[in-house]
Amino acid sequence: MTAGRAVHRVRSALVLLAAVVLFCLVGVPYARACDCMPLSFEEAAEQADMIAEITVVGESGRDSDEWGITYVAAVERVWKGEVSREIRFTTAEAIPSCGLGRLPEGETLLVWASGADGSYSSTWCDIPAETEDDVRAQLTRELGEPADLSDQPVPAAEGPNDGAGLGVLRLLTVDVAAAGLILLVGVAAVVGAVILVRRSARAR
Repeated sequence: MTAGRAVHRVRSALVLLAAVVLFCLVGVPYARACDCMPLSFEEAAEQADMIAEITVVGESGRDSDEWGITYVAAVERVWKGEVSREIRFTTAEAIPSCGLGRLPEGETLLVWASGADGSYSSTWCDIPAETEDDVRAQLTRELGEPADLSDQPVPAAEGPNDGAGLGVLRLLTVDVAAAGLILLVGVAAVVGAVILVRRSARAR
Protein backbone atom coordinates (compact mmCIF):
# COMPACT_ATOMS: atom_id res chain seq x y z
CA MET A 1 0.00 0.00 0.00
CA THR A 2 1.40 3.40 -0.95
CA ALA A 3 1.52 6.34 1.42
CA GLY A 4 -1.01 8.19 -0.76
CA ARG A 5 -3.56 5.37 -0.53
CA ALA A 6 -3.03 5.17 3.23
CA VAL A 7 -3.72 8.87 3.63
CA HIS A 8 -6.82 8.54 1.45
CA ARG A 9 -8.14 5.73 3.63
CA VAL A 10 -7.49 7.74 6.78
CA ARG A 11 -9.39 10.70 5.37
CA SER A 12 -12.31 8.48 4.35
CA ALA A 13 -12.44 6.92 7.81
CA LEU A 14 -12.40 10.34 9.48
CA VAL A 15 -15.23 11.59 7.25
CA LEU A 16 -17.31 8.51 8.06
CA LEU A 17 -16.69 8.87 11.79
CA ALA A 18 -17.60 12.57 11.67
CA ALA A 19 -20.86 11.72 9.89
CA VAL A 20 -21.73 9.13 12.54
CA VAL A 21 -21.05 11.62 15.35
CA LEU A 22 -23.17 14.33 13.71
CA PHE A 23 -26.04 11.91 13.23
CA CYS A 24 -25.87 10.79 16.86
CA LEU A 25 -25.69 14.31 18.28
CA VAL A 26 -27.96 16.18 15.87
CA GLY A 27 -29.94 13.79 13.72
CA VAL A 28 -31.70 11.76 16.39
CA PRO A 29 -33.46 14.59 18.29
CA TYR A 30 -34.70 16.07 15.02
CA ALA A 31 -35.72 12.81 13.37
CA ARG A 32 -39.35 13.55 14.13
CA ALA A 33 -40.22 17.05 12.97
CA CYS A 34 -43.31 18.92 14.10
CA ASP A 35 -46.23 17.87 11.90
CA CYS A 36 -49.46 19.85 12.28
CA MET A 37 -52.77 20.04 10.50
CA PRO A 38 -52.88 23.66 9.22
CA LEU A 39 -55.60 25.75 10.84
CA SER A 40 -57.32 28.75 9.36
CA PHE A 41 -57.67 31.88 11.46
CA GLU A 42 -61.31 31.04 12.14
CA GLU A 43 -60.55 27.43 13.13
CA ALA A 44 -57.72 28.45 15.47
CA ALA A 45 -59.85 31.13 17.10
CA GLU A 46 -62.74 28.71 17.61
CA GLN A 47 -60.72 25.91 19.19
CA ALA A 48 -58.59 28.12 21.47
CA ASP A 49 -59.72 28.48 25.08
CA MET A 50 -57.63 31.61 25.45
CA ILE A 51 -56.17 34.06 22.97
CA ALA A 52 -54.00 36.55 24.78
CA GLU A 53 -50.83 38.56 24.76
CA ILE A 54 -48.61 37.43 27.63
CA THR A 55 -45.22 38.32 29.08
CA VAL A 56 -43.02 35.61 30.58
CA VAL A 57 -42.22 36.42 34.21
CA GLY A 58 -40.17 33.32 34.97
CA GLU A 59 -40.08 29.53 35.00
CA SER A 60 -42.32 27.65 37.41
CA GLY A 61 -40.95 24.18 36.62
CA ARG A 62 -41.49 21.20 34.36
CA ASP A 63 -44.85 19.52 34.04
CA SER A 64 -45.45 16.10 35.57
CA ASP A 65 -44.75 14.08 32.42
CA GLU A 66 -41.71 16.17 31.38
CA TRP A 67 -43.55 17.25 28.21
CA GLY A 68 -42.70 20.89 28.64
CA ILE A 69 -41.73 23.82 30.81
CA THR A 70 -44.32 25.75 32.80
CA TYR A 71 -43.92 29.51 33.11
CA VAL A 72 -45.47 32.18 35.29
CA ALA A 73 -46.89 34.68 32.80
CA ALA A 74 -48.43 38.12 33.11
CA VAL A 75 -51.44 38.54 30.84
CA GLU A 76 -51.35 41.90 29.07
CA ARG A 77 -54.43 41.68 26.83
CA VAL A 78 -57.15 39.05 26.36
CA TRP A 79 -59.21 38.66 23.18
CA LYS A 80 -60.84 35.39 24.22
CA GLY A 81 -61.13 33.41 27.44
CA GLU A 82 -60.31 33.92 31.09
CA VAL A 83 -59.55 37.50 32.11
CA SER A 84 -56.81 37.07 34.71
CA ARG A 85 -53.56 38.96 35.19
CA GLU A 86 -51.60 35.82 36.05
CA ILE A 87 -51.56 32.37 34.41
CA ARG A 88 -49.34 29.30 34.27
CA PHE A 89 -48.35 28.69 30.67
CA THR A 90 -46.81 25.41 29.48
CA THR A 91 -45.14 24.57 26.19
CA ALA A 92 -42.59 22.01 25.05
CA GLU A 93 -38.97 23.08 24.97
CA ALA A 94 -38.31 20.89 21.91
CA ILE A 95 -39.52 22.53 18.70
CA PRO A 96 -39.60 19.13 16.88
CA SER A 97 -42.25 18.20 19.48
CA CYS A 98 -44.23 21.23 18.26
CA GLY A 99 -43.32 23.27 21.33
CA LEU A 100 -42.67 27.00 21.20
CA GLY A 101 -39.16 26.44 22.57
CA ARG A 102 -37.61 27.81 25.74
CA LEU A 103 -39.10 31.21 26.49
CA PRO A 104 -36.76 33.80 28.04
CA GLU A 105 -37.89 35.96 30.92
CA GLY A 106 -39.41 39.21 29.71
CA GLU A 107 -40.48 37.91 26.30
CA THR A 108 -43.94 39.02 25.18
CA LEU A 109 -45.88 36.80 22.79
CA LEU A 110 -49.36 36.21 21.44
CA VAL A 111 -50.66 32.79 22.43
CA TRP A 112 -53.52 30.61 21.21
CA ALA A 113 -53.85 28.33 24.19
CA SER A 114 -55.89 25.46 25.60
CA GLY A 115 -56.78 25.06 29.27
CA ALA A 116 -58.79 26.64 32.07
CA ASP A 117 -58.61 28.08 35.58
CA GLY A 118 -55.27 29.83 35.17
CA SER A 119 -53.41 26.89 33.62
CA TYR A 120 -52.85 26.86 29.85
CA SER A 121 -50.64 25.25 27.22
CA SER A 122 -49.90 25.81 23.57
CA THR A 123 -47.99 24.37 20.60
CA TRP A 124 -47.22 25.47 17.05
CA CYS A 125 -50.24 23.39 16.02
CA ASP A 126 -52.58 25.81 17.82
CA ILE A 127 -51.44 28.82 15.79
CA PRO A 128 -53.25 29.64 12.54
CA ALA A 129 -51.27 28.89 9.39
CA GLU A 130 -52.04 32.28 7.87
CA THR A 131 -52.97 35.61 9.42
CA GLU A 132 -52.92 39.23 8.40
CA ASP A 133 -49.71 41.18 8.96
CA ASP A 134 -51.29 42.87 11.97
CA VAL A 135 -52.80 39.84 13.66
CA ARG A 136 -53.78 41.82 16.76
CA ALA A 137 -55.86 44.18 14.65
CA GLN A 138 -57.41 41.14 12.96
CA LEU A 139 -58.29 39.66 16.34
CA THR A 140 -59.86 42.92 17.47
CA ARG A 141 -61.92 43.13 14.31
CA GLU A 142 -63.12 39.53 14.54
CA LEU A 143 -63.44 39.09 18.32
CA GLY A 144 -63.83 42.60 19.66
CA GLU A 145 -61.70 44.89 21.80
CA PRO A 146 -59.35 42.98 24.13
CA ALA A 147 -59.48 43.28 27.89
CA ASP A 148 -56.42 45.34 28.83
CA LEU A 149 -54.76 44.14 32.06
CA SER A 150 -51.38 45.79 31.56
CA ASP A 151 -51.98 48.38 34.28
CA GLN A 152 -52.34 45.69 36.98
CA PRO A 153 -49.37 44.57 39.14
CA VAL A 154 -47.04 42.04 37.54
CA PRO A 155 -47.12 38.63 39.27
CA ALA A 156 -44.00 37.47 41.09
CA ALA A 157 -41.82 34.77 39.57
CA GLU A 158 -41.45 31.43 41.28
CA GLY A 159 -38.27 29.44 41.79
CA PRO A 160 -38.04 26.34 39.59
CA ASN A 161 -39.23 23.19 41.33
CA ASP A 162 -37.44 19.87 41.65
CA GLY A 163 -38.72 18.81 38.25
CA ALA A 164 -36.88 21.69 36.64
CA GLY A 165 -33.72 20.73 38.50
CA LEU A 166 -34.02 17.19 37.22
CA GLY A 167 -34.46 18.54 33.71
CA VAL A 168 -31.24 20.53 33.99
CA LEU A 169 -29.48 17.44 35.38
CA ARG A 170 -30.68 15.41 32.39
CA LEU A 171 -29.36 18.06 29.99
CA LEU A 172 -25.98 18.04 31.73
CA THR A 173 -25.88 14.25 31.55
CA VAL A 174 -26.57 14.35 27.81
CA ASP A 175 -23.82 16.95 27.33
CA VAL A 176 -21.28 14.84 29.23
CA ALA A 177 -22.25 11.74 27.26
CA ALA A 178 -21.91 13.63 23.98
CA ALA A 179 -18.48 14.94 24.97
CA GLY A 180 -17.41 11.42 25.91
CA LEU A 181 -18.61 10.07 22.56
CA ILE A 182 -16.70 12.74 20.66
CA LEU A 183 -13.54 12.00 22.66
CA LEU A 184 -13.90 8.26 22.06
CA VAL A 185 -14.38 8.73 18.31
CA GLY A 186 -11.39 11.09 18.18
CA VAL A 187 -9.15 8.58 19.94
CA ALA A 188 -10.33 5.78 17.64
CA ALA A 189 -9.62 7.95 14.59
CA VAL A 190 -6.09 8.74 15.77
CA VAL A 191 -5.36 5.09 16.56
CA GLY A 192 -6.70 4.03 13.17
CA ALA A 193 -4.60 6.62 11.40
CA VAL A 194 -1.43 5.49 13.22
CA ILE A 195 -2.10 1.83 12.35
CA LEU A 196 -2.65 2.61 8.66
CA VAL A 197 0.46 4.74 8.43
CA ARG A 198 2.58 2.03 10.08
CA ARG A 199 1.20 -0.62 7.73
CA SER A 200 1.95 1.62 4.80
CA ALA A 201 5.52 2.12 6.02
CA ARG A 202 6.04 -1.65 6.41
CA ALA A 203 4.66 -2.32 2.95
CA ARG A 204 7.29 -0.05 1.47
